[in-house]
Amino acid sequence: MIPDEKTIKSRSVSVYKALSSLLRCTFDDLQKQCKLGTTELCLSIARLMQEHKIRQEREGGSVYYMLVYDRKSAR
Repeated sequence: MIPDEKTIKSRSVSVYKALSSLLRCTFDDLQKQCKLGTTELCLSIARLMQEHKIRQEREGGSVYYMLVYDRKSAR
């Protein structure tokens, strides 16, 4: 069963907070840290990517997730 929008939003906050402290991690790392199922984590990542809050990057044979920092707010 797909979670409702409120649940996805709250889980997205959890993923964002985990990335704030870890800086960069794999899907498996996020799943362990946040204790989310695959579908819940995928939906949370998708939401955060749509909001341009996180990005993914491939390195070696792995995909890493990290926060997007807005250059305008860093000034």
